[in-house]
Amino acid sequence: MSDKHFCPECEKGRAMYDEWKNRPEQQANIRAWKQDRIDRALRISGIEGFFRSKRLNDLKGNHKLHDEITKFLGNWKAMKHNGYGFYFWGNVGAGKTHAAIVLANELMEREMVEVLFLNMPEAITRVKNTFDTEVKNEDAKLFERMKEMELLVLDDMGVEKYSDWMADQLYQIIDHRWKNRKPMIITSNLSLEDLAKSYKPQIASRITGCCKPIRFTDKDRRYQPAPLF
Repeated sequence: MSDKHFCPECEKGRAMYDEWKNRPEQQANIRAWKQDRIDRALRISGIEGFFRSKRLNDLKGNHKLHDEITKFLGNWKAMKHNGYGFYFWGNVGAGKTHAAIVLANELMEREMVEVLFLNMPEAITRVKNTFDTEVKNEDAKLFERMKEMELLVLDDMGVEKYSDWMADQLYQIIDHRWKNRKPMIITSNLSLEDLAKSYKPQIASRITGCCKPIRFTDKDRRYQPAPLF
């Protein structure tokens, strides 16, 4: 039994707050506020189309992966505090992007996490397109957003050969997030060993320090006949 005593006025104030918070109209306001945060997170995430509807139930066919992501979601506060994430790698079309998006969507919906999802080849093209323009649009600030967003998802890293300049920018982003314990989810066709050989080895080293590697070995699920109409 604790021997700590609380101020009667504090207890009274807490009871009044709980009563106010639990009123139906306040619960409705809280639900509306949470939904507004979730909707905003979805808008700025970069996740579009049918991918927005992907949730944990879509992974039930892969029990190990389902369990890994369920465990991560259940321990999100600790994962965020330590800056831990995943490195999904393996065969083309084996479900890496799908798994990353499921995890991002679940975090936005459950925890109102702000996410930035980027397909790396497309992101590089966007950044290159800002080089010849005098207008500093939103894409010119992309690297800063990659550094500071609550959760960064980098899809298809290593699909194409980066220039020395781009590899250096990518290292700075990943190094910043590693140092500041900001979680990342990364997908790639390359193992971390191959990533180290193809690009700056420091990039792979930083990823190894904060992302759990999971290999995807399924055949290309996207390679199937289109339905006949």
